[in-house]
Amino acid sequence: QVLRARARRGAPVCAERAPRTEVDAMRALAATRRFLPVCSHTWAAASARRPPGIFAAVASQAPRRRAWRGLSNTAGDEDEAELDALREQIKEVYGQIEEVIARRVEVKKEMSQASARHKIDLANESKYGITKFAKAILQIPDNLERAAASVKPEELEADKELKHMRDGVSKMQQVVDKALLKFGIKEMNAEGQVFDPSKHEAMFAMEMPGKEPNTIFHVLEPGYEIHERTLRAARVGVVKGAA
Repeated sequence: QVLRARARRGAPVCAERAPRTEVDAMRALAATRRFLPVCSHTWAAASARRPPGIFAAVASQAPRRRAWRGLSNTAGDEDEAELDALREQIKEVYGQIEEVIARRVEVKKEMSQASARHKIDLANESKYGITKFAKAILQIPDNLERAAASVKPEELEADKELKHMRDGVSKMQQVVDKALLKFGIKEMNAEGQVFDPSKHEAMFAMEMPGKEPNTIFHVLEPGYEIHERTLRAARVGVVKGAA
C-alpha cells in the first residue's frame, strides 16, 4: 500500500528507479516480499550452525589474554634489565681495553727508554770500563816524566851515555802516549787555561802581574782525560786576584 501511495504521488520507490505505473509498483512489492523470506531463512540457518556456548568460551578466554599481556610486560621488563646489565658490562670491558691500550703505550715507551739507556750503558762501558786500570797505568808516564826532568841540560852535554839514556826515556814516553791515546786517554794542556774545578785541582794561588785572575800559570802534575771525562785532575797553581 505504501508503494502504491508513493507511485500515485510520483515519488521514487528506490534510488535507482522510480515506478512509472501501478504495474511497476506491484512488481517492486513482489520483489520485496520474495527478498524478506530469504534473509530470514539465512539468519535462521546461521544461528542454527553457531556452536553452543561460543560467547561463554570467548568470555572465558579474556582472563588468559590479560594474563598473557601481564607476562609479556614482565618478560619485557626482564629483557630490558638484562640489556642494561649487558650495556654496563660492555662499558666496563671498553674501559679495560682503554686501560690496556694506555698501559701498552707506557710499556712501549719504558722499553724504548730502557733500550736507549742500555745502549748508553754499553757505550760507557766500552769507553770507561778501563778507568781504574788507566789510573794505575798513569804511574808509568809520570815516572818517565820525572826521570826526564831530573837531568839537567849541562849534564847531558858532558855525558854522552846519560844523553843516550835520556833519549831512550823520551822515546818510551812517546810509545806510552800513543798506547794511551788508542784507548782515548790523553794528557790535558792545562797551563794558560782558565781554572775549571771539574778538571783542575788548585794546589796554591798567588798574584801574578800581567796575568788574569783565576788563570793557571804552573802545572805540578799533568792531568789526563779519558774520552770526554776527567780521568785525573791536573794539580796546578792559579793566579790570585788583587786584594
